[in-house]
Amino acid sequence: MSKKFQKKILSFTTTMRNPLRIPEFLQILKPFENQILNSENIIKIVKNVINSKLYYPHNFMKEFKEFDKIYKSEGKFSKEQLDFIIKNSIQKHKEAGFEAGWESRFDTWYKFIMELGFCYYQKNQKLEISKPGHMLINSIQENKIDEDIVSNIFLNAFSKYQVGNPFKKNANLTTPFVLLLKVLEKLHKFNKKSTGIHRSEISILLCYPNNNVNELFQFIINLRNEILKISKVNFGYSDEFIYEKCLNLLDSNNEKRFKISQITSEAVDEYIRKMRITGLISLRGNGGFLDFNYNEKEKIDYILSREIPQNKDFLDDSDKQKYKFYKHMSKIDEFLLSKKSINFDDNMKTKTLEKFANLYEKNFIEKELLITCRKNKNSKDIVLKLIDKPLRFEFLISIFLKQNFKDTEILPNYVCDDEGIPIHFASGGKADIIAHDEKTKSFVEVSLMTGRIQVANEMIPIERHLLENIKNSKNNKDKFSIFVAPNIHNDAYKYAEFSYFKNKTIISCYSINEFINKSNSSNEILNLKITFNEIG
Repeated sequence: MSKKFQKKILSFTTTMRNPLRIPEFLQILKPFENQILNSENIIKIVKNVINSKLYYPHNFMKEFKEFDKIYKSEGKFSKEQLDFIIKNSIQKHKEAGFEAGWESRFDTWYKFIMELGFCYYQKNQKLEISKPGHMLINSIQENKIDEDIVSNIFLNAFSKYQVGNPFKKNANLTTPFVLLLKVLEKLHKFNKKSTGIHRSEISILLCYPNNNVNELFQFIINLRNEILKISKVNFGYSDEFIYEKCLNLLDSNNEKRFKISQITSEAVDEYIRKMRITGLISLRGNGGFLDFNYNEKEKIDYILSREIPQNKDFLDDSDKQKYKFYKHMSKIDEFLLSKKSINFDDNMKTKTLEKFANLYEKNFIEKELLITCRKNKNSKDIVLKLIDKPLRFEFLISIFLKQNFKDTEILPNYVCDDEGIPIHFASGGKADIIAHDEKTKSFVEVSLMTGRIQVANEMIPIERHLLENIKNSKNNKDKFSIFVAPNIHNDAYKYAEFSYFKNKTIISCYSINEFINKSNSSNEILNLKITFNEIG
């Protein structure tokens, strides 16, 4: 029997906060495609997720330090060790249709992936992986993920995703990404100088009951006029003001169920992160507004030219409608998938780095670098917290280099929006950051990876790229690479030494603390080039 759908704020799961983990989770499912998803196969999948280091059972690892050591190394758990983890790591978790414990943990991992149309499963039924799901799996090449593919697949999904669906059981019948684009279009027609929708107004969109663009647009305009009258400041919203409006939209006064922090902060941040994956949304006003990313105008115009997709039949949580929603979400729009992300003019990246280098104090950037390198720390900055940590690390290193070496041109290789704020990593095998001045052309590579895996995933590609750049060079500038990570494994130092003996190439390896200290005591980028007796 179908359960009653209720009005709720749209709240994306934070279990899968990093979308780049989804291809890896799907890759683990692939051997089980078209097999019956019984208890035995669920546990096999769970073991593979743990052995692939995609899930960290905190309490268990805290108690069994020897297992924690293996998890944090490049080693794999043995069959007996995995059996021990499954038996002794208690999962106090229960999801409908699955046994309590690890089976329900499996459903928690994969439910959002299914909701986006990448796979479909029910216990004791055949497991399916859709065409976009296979495209995500195929985006993994040589331990790297092609983020252009991931971005387009998410755009394909969000261009048809509706809140009222059999998995969410939300009575609000909105298509939140397309609705956002339509409202932005209205705001720009209303005011040619519009910077988009204020981040506080996103809470309203997430609680809105339908896809009536005109009504939502007018609601926002009335909201702006009301707060201006009250506070005498444009966009002078308080959390309490927005919270009250949202509770009214949800027809609720239940402050325990709908917490103010969820409505005004957590759900908004997660929505922005997910919508930014598509590449169509820019951050303006230092993160205070969301707007069109005009780099992707062709895709934006294509979506705006069509009606907002919605289907009332999906307000039904029966298995039949769940499968229909999966098939709906898994359809491919060839236009959206055929268009490559546009990597904007390098001048925009340079201007943005200069802007942030002047906007932030250097000690603030240093602190943010250390926060980014720690798994249990999160940024509070309104812009930085919306950028996934690996990409944020590259952005912050670029800013830090600009602050320290003002006469050096710093050119990062990420894909950015039309404000120069990074959206995702670029494909193409180039250095993360190129830094050059009159004397040198250095190639800066950054990674949050620690442990011996740095050799295979970072040092070998760094050496290859450096040799290629030296071979293809048309100038006599000093060329070397810089590798920065939270910590440097001893084998990475040894590989740098090996590379020097073999090819006379210099790869300067720095832990983040070493990098900060060395940069602060240097007056030019050449000072970051180590001499051979400094290696290791």
